[in-house]
Amino acid sequence: MTDPRLPIRLRSRSRLLTALIVAVALIGQPAAVLGDHGGRDIGSLLRCDRPVNPPRCTSVGDNLRHVVVFDATLTDGLADALRDTLAEDYGPTKLTTAVDETVTDRTDVVAYSEDYGDNGAAGWVYCPADAPQGVNARGDRWCREQQLHFNLNPRYGIFFADEASRDHVACHEIGHTVGLLHWGNPPESAEPSAATCMNSNTPNGPTGLHEIDRDHINAYAYSLPRRPHPWIRFIAEGPAIRATASAWSTASVDALEVEHFATPDELVAAADAVVRGRIVSVGPGRTFGGATGVPFRYAAATVAVDELLAGSLPGGHRSTLTLELPLYGGEATLARLQQLEAIDSVFLLRNKGESARAAGMAAGDVARDADYYRLVTQDAVIEERGGRATLPAGGDGALAVFEGLRFDLVVSRLRAAD
Repeated sequence: MTDPRLPIRLRSRSRLLTALIVAVALIGQPAAVLGDHGGRDIGSLLRCDRPVNPPRCTSVGDNLRHVVVFDATLTDGLADALRDTLAEDYGPTKLTTAVDETVTDRTDVVAYSEDYGDNGAAGWVYCPADAPQGVNARGDRWCREQQLHFNLNPRYGIFFADEASRDHVACHEIGHTVGLLHWGNPPESAEPSAATCMNSNTPNGPTGLHEIDRDHINAYAYSLPRRPHPWIRFIAEGPAIRATASAWSTASVDALEVEHFATPDELVAAADAVVRGRIVSVGPGRTFGGATGVPFRYAAATVAVDELLAGSLPGGHRSTLTLELPLYGGEATLARLQQLEAIDSVFLLRNKGESARAAGMAAGDVARDADYYRLVTQDAVIEERGGRATLPAGGDGALAVFEGLRFDLVVSRLRAAD
C-alpha cells in the first residue's frame, strides 16, 4: 500500500509504476477475450425486464466527455481518490475526464459524501427522475447529473479507512456512472478472480480497472443517435408502470453493498430476524445528511409480524416492527412503496441498533437505531403472488433459488434453516 502521506503526484507515479510492473508480468500470457469474465459488460440496467420509474440502476454517459462536480460535502480524501481514478483509470480510455467546480448542462456526475444512515450500502449511483436522460441507439439509458453518494455512516467505515480503500470505492462508483457493471457476484474479497475495482463487496479490493473494463469502455458507442430514435424519450415521460412491476424496485439501486451471501442459509444466519408478515402502512421516515440541501430520506414501513421464522425479536417487536426503506429517488417514491401494503411476504431483517453496536458506535447511536430494521441485502424480501414465491427487488442474489416455487414450501424451508 502506498504511503498516504505522499503527495498526490508521487502516489500517482507509484500506482503507475505498479501498473507497469503488472503489465510486464502479463506479457506472453493469452489475451483476455472481451467480455469473457463471468460478470457483465457495459449497460444501463442490471434488470431490464420491467419499466421502473424512477430508474433503479446504472446509466451510461451520453458522450465521450465525462465531467464530475464535487459537492461541498465531499471529503478531501474522497476528492483526491476521485481525481486519481479519473486521471489514472479512466483517462487512459477513449473518455475525456474532467472535474468542474459548478453544475452546468455538461455535468455528468455530482459526487456527495455524508452519513446517510444504515441502509446496507457504502456507495451508490442514481439517476434522478428530473435529470436530463433518454435512451440511446443501443437501448441503454444515458443520464446527466447522476448522483454519486458515498455513505460515511460508521457502519461502512472500512470502505473509507485508508487511501487504498477510498481509491477502490471511487474507481468502483465512477465505473457505474459510465455503465460498467459488477464482475461476478461476488468475486470474494480475499481472492477476487480478476484485479478490478468493479468486483462487488470488496472494501479492500483492487484500486483500478482491469484491461477488460477499459476494452468495454473503448468499444462502447457513447453518443446520442444522429437522428431521433423511436426509443428516445425522457424517462419521466415514459410509459406507465405495469401493475405487475413491484414497488420494491424503487427501494433498490445498483449499490456497493457491504455483504454478499451465496446461499439462503448464509443469508438467514446473517439476519437478526426472519419474519413472515405484511406491511400495514408506509409513511415518511427519518432523514439523514442534507448539509448542502440534498438530504437522504427513508420511508417507515410498519410490518405486522405473523410468524418469526428464524432469529429473535425483542418483546416490543414481536407483533409489529418498523422497517426503514431508503428513498433513493426522494420523497416522490413514497407513494409507490405504499403499494406494498397487505402483501404476504417474508422479510430477512437486520436490526439497525445491533449493526450500530457491531460498528462500535456510541451508546446513543445504538439506542437511536434499536427500534428500526433494514433488509439484510436490498433484495432480501420474498412476496407471495398467486401462491408462488416472487423476488420483487431484483432476484439475482442468494434467494434466487426460490423464484416461482410454492410460497408455503419456501416459508417452511426458511423456518428449517434457523
